Amino acid sequence: MKRTKDILCALLCLCSLTAGAGTNLQVYYDFGSLGTACGNQRTNRVTTTLELFYADPWGSTFAFVDFDYNIHPSDPKNTPFLAYGEIARCLNFWQKTKLGDLSVQVEYDGGLGLYNGGDGIRGYGINHAALVGLNYCLHTKDYKNIFNIELLYKYIVDDYNKTRNSVPLQFTFVWGCDDFCTAPGLRFSGFLDIWGAKQSVFDRTTGTYTDPTKQSFVLISEPQLWYNIGRWFKCPNLNIGTEIEFSYNFTGKGFMCNPCVGIKWNFD
Repeated sequence: MKRTKDILCALLCLCSLTAGAGTNLQVYYDFGSLGTACGNQRTNRVTTTLELFYADPWGSTFAFVDFDYNIHPSDPKNTPFLAYGEIARCLNFWQKTKLGDLSVQVEYDGGLGLYNGGDGIRGYGINHAALVGLNYCLHTKDYKNIFNIELLYKYIVDDYNKTRNSVPLQFTFVWGCDDFCTAPGLRFSGFLDIWGAKQSVFDRTTGTYTDPTKQSFVLISEPQLWYNIGRWFKCPNLNIGTEIEFSYNFTGKGFMCNPCVGIKWNFD
């Protein structure tokens, strides 16, 4: 599963704005799984991500939807093999006060997936997750460098054995830097998520699944580097770039690294 959070960092953190919008479409080619985790993850997949953001006098709304398309011949070819989405609402109607950089955030995550079970295509769910907490933004005066910190209570519905995680918190760090390394048109962005979960994941070294009643530490990070290539031929909407997907105990036990290349089109 790919959880992109280029997240339009600058827009999400500009609590002083009372109106605005941002939407982009990203298309990635994933070179595959590297590491000890995720023995059943296919290489050479394609992912599309649609992101949107709207700001208003009461705060801001961010959402994205990922679709993964597996081009391996033995996997589903007539449909995407994974769909995943998130929507987050930041409440901030005190934007012009000294606490204007601090927001209250509520979020929903969830999705569905398919895989080849040998005797046919099978499915699985990515359980509902509800999150609530605080969102704090740090930024330079010109907003070219944005650092967003979130501390959220995370509840996963129908978790294994219906037991709550002993540490039901998620820490998220999101960043965005325009003209990175003083290079015009170059943007460095991404996110880091850390949380605890009781889950069963595949252990590639033993060929078995881990105990779903045991708490595990989960990490996901997806740094991205985008270059606005369209600036050279009067098409500022077009960007090319790369993303590196890092994870630990996410889709499998242990560390995983997936390099990707992609294009991004900003609609506004």
